Amino acid sequence: MKRNNLTLSLILLFSFLFLACSDSAVVEYSNGQEVYEARCSACHGKDFGGRVGPAIDASSNAAIMPESYWIQTITKGKGSMPAQRLTEDEVTLVIEYIFSNY
Repeated sequence: MKRNNLTLSLILLFSFLFLACSDSAVVEYSNGQEVYEARCSACHGKDFGGRVGPAIDASSNAAIMPESYWIQTITKGKGSMPAQRLTEDEVTLVIEYIFSNY
């Protein structure tokens, strides 16, 4: 009886986790600032000065990197930064937003 309860509990737990993970609404952002504030600022700071993640302001090493570096870092991740699930348009918008603040 205990084994059946454990099995049932595990099935319910995994079902709940599956539903919770798969039921997220897709949010599309219309400008780079929205993308940055929603997906980047928690780690890189609202002012690009860094928090948990490194600074990406005009004085940072990232500021001199080519756009291809930014695209690769955002879409594939780098170091402790996870890859971001953004559309190509959102990647372009957020890069343009960051560059426009230099």
